This record gives sequence, structure tokens and C-alpha cells, in this order.
Amino acid sequence: MMVRALIEQVLRTKDPQILLSMVPLFQSRTCKKGEVLLSQGQVWDKAFFIERGLLRMHILDQDGKDFNKSFWSEGTMIFPITPDMEGKPSSFTISALEPSTIWQAGKSDLQIGLECQGLWEPFRAELLERLLRQKSQREHDLLTLDGKALYQKFCESSPELAARLPLAHLASYLGLTDVSLSRIRRPLKSL
Repeated sequence: MMVRALIEQVLRTKDPQILLSMVPLFQSRTCKKGEVLLSQGQVWDKAFFIERGLLRMHILDQDGKDFNKSFWSEGTMIFPITPDMEGKPSSFTISALEPSTIWQAGKSDLQIGLECQGLWEPFRAELLERLLRQKSQREHDLLTLDGKALYQKFCESSPELAARLPLAHLASYLGLTDVSLSRIRRPLKSL
């Protein structure tokens, strides 16, 4: 079962009892392109493992403009990592950017299961550390690099995502317009 391999990857344990105790918590869900898994303003109470496909976190402002916050692909788990994220209405939407297969579980069920094994805090701390590293690097890049350098760095660090993301979504994530990203990409494609 794919979810078992994903849990094993995240927990980095080979203990079959721990893995087997987590598998029943998850249910498979197939999502169509554009399908919403979490709406902005909704309370986020689920953990999602991505078996196949691509999800995006995005924010809709008061004027209806859509901004991409992050992208998550195969083998990734996302869930409300802090009590505040789980207890308050979400400030963003999570939707499928491609047809996707997701394994979902109640976040509190997952937390209780991991706490019983003494794994919740190490698991959460590792994910928080990874998220903080990513966010700090992104903030640094947005503040210090021009559009061309941002795009090139993204292509180097995430070549698979760079190839899969539609121009408009990538431009939004990089803080660029579609037109400016298209101009940046054009001469680089001929190299």
C-alpha cells in the first residue's frame, strides 16, 4: 500500500507495528484538476499525503487576485503543523493543480497515534524545521534576487516543479507577472 511507504518515509522507521497502526487512519481520495481540498476560511483538520499529482496553497485577496504560496508534489505530507493553524480558519486554500491521488487522515487522529508511539514531537519538529528553512530561503531570494535569478534558482532547485507548473502559477509564486516571466524564459530556453 502506497500510504505505508509514505508514512515510512516521513517517520523514518522500519518498525512494522508503528506503520501498521498508522495505515488505517488514511483514506484514498482522487482529486480532479482544480478541486479544492481546503477552502480559505475553513478550519484545517486533515493531513494529506500526496501519492500522485500536485497541490498548491494559494491566497485569494479582497480584490479576487490569486497568489501562490507553495506547491507540494508526490511523496509529501502536509497538515496543520501548529495548534493555531488547526484551530483558526485557514488563511489560504489548498487545491489540486493536476489530477491527484491523496491519502487523507484526521490530523488529530494522526497526532494521537504518533503521540502514543512517542513520535509526534520529533515528527512535528522535523517538519517545522524543514518548513522554516524553505520559507527563510524563499524570503531571502525574493528580497535579494532579480526576476531572472529567481527563476534560474527555482529551476535549479526544483527542476521537476519548474517543468510542471503553468506559467501563471510559477510567475505568481516568484512575484512576477506572466509577461515578465515569459520574457525571462524565452532567451533561456534557446540556451
